[in-house]
Amino acid sequence: LTTLLIITISSCEKEDPLPVAPPSTTGISIGVGDGVFVTNEGNFLGGNAKVSFYNFLDGTAVEDLFSSTNSLPLGDICQSMTLINGKEYIVVNNSGKIEVCNPSNLLRAATITGFTSPRFILSVSASKAYVSDYISNSISIVNLVNNTRTGSFPFPGASEAMVLVGNDVFVSSINRDKVYVINSTTDLIVDSIPVAMGGNSLQLDGNGNLWVLCYGDYVTSSPGGLYRINTSTHGVELSLSFTTAESPTKLCANNAGDTLYYLNYSVYRCPITTLALPTLPIITATTQSFYGLGIRPLNGEIYVTDAIDYAQRGKLLRYTPSGTLLDTELVGIIPGGIYFY
Repeated sequence: LTTLLIITISSCEKEDPLPVAPPSTTGISIGVGDGVFVTNEGNFLGGNAKVSFYNFLDGTAVEDLFSSTNSLPLGDICQSMTLINGKEYIVVNNSGKIEVCNPSNLLRAATITGFTSPRFILSVSASKAYVSDYISNSISIVNLVNNTRTGSFPFPGASEAMVLVGNDVFVSSINRDKVYVINSTTDLIVDSIPVAMGGNSLQLDGNGNLWVLCYGDYVTSSPGGLYRINTSTHGVELSLSFTTAESPTKLCANNAGDTLYYLNYSVYRCPITTLALPTLPIITATTQSFYGLGIRPLNGEIYVTDAIDYAQRGKLLRYTPSGTLLDTELVGIIPGGIYFY
């Protein structure tokens, strides 16, 4: 992870007045289904985080949609993007903020500050969201009506991916061997579920089960694993272990929720009925440094990012569902997140 070294930014509840963003200068108007956003972390302390956009209609990519629209830099380490209430919430990790934008062109509507090291945002109701955090040992609460950080509650370690099921929020932790369950009404941890260290991604399948992907622990050389959790009983129904040499990340699923995909240097695929980890990849990395992964809901195409050397502009690669390369486009530096709109 490029965010293992983090500068702590002091939390504050009062925000400075939001500068008025100039009108969009790109002339871009993105419709639902037109393309895919790619969040690019940029170099640590480089302040060169970007959001790229790949257009399905003409097969071209815009390297830096946010900055070109707002005439402002996005910040340092773009971690993730989530569509909530018709707005894109862009989490900028080392800048300790979230930019709230119009998805049609990423014109900025609000900026939420007061975070330490934000990772992901999850809407838990129409007016409330949680923001996971790498180093604060807490989860922040955001008011989605006025887009402000209103408080936080304790969390035992680094909080990472989050999934809402009913009133329960399942939260992974990359430095704990648990998935924690939080009651979204009371903001209290009500359960913890044993998994491997390094819980980095969560995915609900078509049966309503939760899958957890862990990459293990480098310090203790403990292996990672793939787990299936019953979201009603919180019991682990399936546990599959990787070797200590493997580092699986970026778990995702197809639109039907019957097939899982993840990165383990190459791209792997397995059905949710699996009883064993796949032994052969569907897409083999040769010289590439695969870093981001997404499955297009409409047709099952596989989108993968290549960070190359983590210093120059990376690439977005588009494959057929069977793994045949269709297109390659340059995006920003260290492209990590793929978000279909």
